Amino acid sequence: MTAALKRGAGILGSYEKCNTKTCSWMSKYPDNTLITDMSIPGTHDTATWDYTELTQLRYIKSTGWINPAIIYRCQSTSIFQQLNAGNRAFDLRVGFAPNGKDLIFYHSEAILNLDARLDDVLYGFYRFLDENPTETVLLSVKVENSTFGTTQQIQQKLYTVLTAPPASSYITTTTSLSSKPLSTLRGKIAILRRFSVDTLPSSRQALGLDLSNGWNDNDPDFSLAYSSTPAEVAHIEDYYEVGGPIGVYPHVTSKYNVTTSHIAKAATKGEGEGLYITFASGEQDYQLIVPRIMASGNILIKGVNGRLKDWLVSGKGKGLKKKGIIFTDWYADTPGLIDAIIA
Repeated sequence: MTAALKRGAGILGSYEKCNTKTCSWMSKYPDNTLITDMSIPGTHDTATWDYTELTQLRYIKSTGWINPAIIYRCQSTSIFQQLNAGNRAFDLRVGFAPNGKDLIFYHSEAILNLDARLDDVLYGFYRFLDENPTETVLLSVKVENSTFGTTQQIQQKLYTVLTAPPASSYITTTTSLSSKPLSTLRGKIAILRRFSVDTLPSSRQALGLDLSNGWNDNDPDFSLAYSSTPAEVAHIEDYYEVGGPIGVYPHVTSKYNVTTSHIAKAATKGEGEGLYITFASGEQDYQLIVPRIMASGNILIKGVNGRLKDWLVSGKGKGLKKKGIIFTDWYADTPGLIDAIIA
């Protein structure tokens, strides 16, 4: 494990033993609580926290000239810090390294780190769960970049990494969540699979929640069935390329309205009634409203995160029986946001 954590440090960060109230916040929930009925904070484009102009230059031979680094960066804290802050859902986006052998992390065409492999980074989650066995981690895994390797090769590699030891001791391959009590998932990782396994034998296709088909692009409210069971439906808000009149305020307001509407909609649903996934993240590159500005605002305008926290703590969102996963960008810029999502 030590060697893997060392290789993965560029994405995981340095290990920090958790000693705050957010280390084991799931311990306060009864074992029979359905995981889909909990309000779970998460990070969008989890692995981008250390992406800079220097990172870009380091990998320019593989990527060529791409957009400014600030467009790709969505976080400011490492995965270990995100875990310690209370985040339990993580948006991991991968592809083959230029060597065609290792799975590494990408944001679109941007290589985030060539040393940290997916299997290395998983060890970080294993260590956290070993020390905090009351918790559950949800990993959304998406093939973000297919420049290197074939479709069959990447599907096979992902299957192997997520099912072979030691992953098999931590990662549940369950294809269902609506009926899963927390007791069956404590100390475990559930996969939200945003990649297809259609080139693999049928015996290898039962791997996590299948969200690979029907995920609409830039859609504020859509649903997709991830199992043949009627209750196994994901209701998703993923409106990331935000439209609206010119200016930061109209775009922040548009994204804030979509985000809070989806959270409020989830709160009206009954026990075990669907999996709700809300992305509070967004941007508008053509106006240079990069992820941090959308999330955190600027000196004059409060961003989505600040407005969302206010809505949850003292606005119309106060007292809602929240449920589902809420993915954010730059959460650390808004103290109290994670607590507000959990509460």
